[in-house]
Amino acid sequence: MINKFEIVNFLDNCRWESTIKNNYGLINYSKTNLSNNLKLLTHWISYITDRQMKFEIIWDVGGFVFSDMLYNYKVSNNGMDVLNPNYSKSNFIKKQNGQLTFISNTLVCESPTQNGKLLLNKYGFKDEDRIEFVSRFFPADYVSIFYTLHTLETFNKDFFDFIIKVLNNVAEQSPQNLVKTLAYSLYLLTYDNIGQPTAKSINYEKLLKIAENRTTTIHTIIDNSTLLKQNVEKFYKNGQQYKIKRIWCCIRDYLKSDEFCTKCFKAELLKRNVNKKIINNLFSEDAKKTVELPGDVWNNNSIFRNCLLKDVDLSPKEQKMPLNKLLRKKFEEYNIKIGYPEQFDITFDFVPRMCEKMNCEICPFNLPNPKNKIEKICINNSNKYCTIAQICCNYKCNCLPEKCTILNKI
Repeated sequence: MINKFEIVNFLDNCRWESTIKNNYGLINYSKTNLSNNLKLLTHWISYITDRQMKFEIIWDVGGFVFSDMLYNYKVSNNGMDVLNPNYSKSNFIKKQNGQLTFISNTLVCESPTQNGKLLLNKYGFKDEDRIEFVSRFFPADYVSIFYTLHTLETFNKDFFDFIIKVLNNVAEQSPQNLVKTLAYSLYLLTYDNIGQPTAKSINYEKLLKIAENRTTTIHTIIDNSTLLKQNVEKFYKNGQQYKIKRIWCCIRDYLKSDEFCTKCFKAELLKRNVNKKIINNLFSEDAKKTVELPGDVWNNNSIFRNCLLKDVDLSPKEQKMPLNKLLRKKFEEYNIKIGYPEQFDITFDFVPRMCEKMNCEICPFNLPNPKNKIEKICINNSNKYCTIAQICCNYKCNCLPEKCTILNKI
């Protein structure tokens, strides 16, 4: 397992290589002058809808609609009415055919960038169209977004105000406690007590009343550091941390992405004079090691899983564990020093290109196998990109032979 964590650490470092800008898709914002608050909140709201849909559609189309909606919510001061289908400037409407949809007020031709406009055209939207977006799990996603924005109204419609309130109320501000409390609080903000809403549940006035009680409960918890700590401990004791995939995806981006971490999350916390100890601990390696692997079909893919674990002695109970939970257990059991569970999220890119194509003979996880031919795709040239990262995951990163984990193992 130590060897496999090292390989994953190598690929994940390639994924987040700060000198290469195209390893990670960016949101197609509807405005160029969005504040860090609205950028991060757009990212959060977009991830709410990230279920069983192509990621590109959520980023390209959903991101445009939600950034437009949040601009109206905050800057244009329309507040919760952006989700009121009876409001003239709403970003949520009922069409003539009775279908409910999120919709931008900004037209395609008003896209702030030519590339953004072309992206929308690619999805079939014409220049004079408002952009519509309906997620796969629409009723539940609408309710989650509704409750989120309602609570944030009590924080000056500011996602950072909410996050900073939470971070300041962490009793013991270690990297582990900061990450765990942030994850729980985001769950509380958006997912707690959502239930299984249907289209018939979409009643604006009724949802407002429910949201008021819910927001009061959230304040009761996060305003009290002792109660907050107790709830976090209960959340983790019940194993809920392994069931919040989208939250971990977001926190991963907040701590590792050049766009959402360096230029947005960390920059804004520094700008708002958050305690330096909190910032240093939150962006430490120990904090990253606390983030859980988002449970997903890719990292639970049977070909990848069987290959990864073929020489690992597992109990009958461990054999049935989802990979995110099992990797956390093995990470602690083996006292892993290089790599950590969340980094196995590279399977999102790795499995479709390697496991599903049966590229076993050039797989870095098969390096102990004498028949492995990975050296045939290693260019070993510091003037070029790393060909292994490119072929395995489509990551562009610079070849660094003197620091290369794979080259050393070859």
